[in-house]
Amino acid sequence: MKVDTIPPQRWYIDTNVIAHWVLGKGGVLQLLCKQSSLPDEFFEIYSSRYEPSLTFVNTVIDKKNQRITDNFFVSHLAINELFSAIRDEMRSILLFNKGCPISMWRNPRYDPTIDAQDYQAVYEQTTQAFIPLFEGSAIQLMIEMSPDSPDYWEVYSSILFMIKEAKTHDATLLTSAILDKAAYFVTLDTSLIKHAKKMLNDEYHILLVTPKEAMNIFRTKRKSGRKRMRI
Repeated sequence: MKVDTIPPQRWYIDTNVIAHWVLGKGGVLQLLCKQSSLPDEFFEIYSSRYEPSLTFVNTVIDKKNQRITDNFFVSHLAINELFSAIRDEMRSILLFNKGCPISMWRNPRYDPTIDAQDYQAVYEQTTQAFIPLFEGSAIQLMIEMSPDSPDYWEVYSSILFMIKEAKTHDATLLTSAILDKAAYFVTLDTSLIKHAKKMLNDEYHILLVTPKEAMNIFRTKRKSGRKRMRI
């Protein structure tokens, strides 16, 4: 029996996907609900919204058993943003619990104070969630590409100028993924996908996909892998 092999491809994962996993599977949302005495129904509603990210990340963590040979990366910037996303979720729950109208949530006047003890508990739960993510290199942490890298400013500026939905952090994360020859960038930012997918694929051969689309790619790879096996 002869088996044709395809070189492993590189995937970069956006902050929002990792944040959903850390909140849902990593136990952070359960802790936030407990701190604010919110009912189980609240957690269940959020968990259903997180499901695509949970399924994708769980598959990556179990990639050996799933017969996935590709490599997966998260940049340090994405992890920095993760803490910001969890802080915002914590503030939203505090405002919700106080009955503050949604229209006032962005008003600095109503910005809630986070209790130091609650913060410490959330921090510890978050870092505990990193263990299954990064142990055994299921997902690898990457430092962002240096601006001294060849073509850095050209790639970065083209994303920022030519994609109207791109923000500074989007351009930074995508530039690193492109210069690192990533084939896929997994994100929940459907607006970014809509406006950037074609341009990035045409210019830099990187495909923006949602977690659901990523799972379809895994299934296709497994099917094509079986077809390449010849007796």
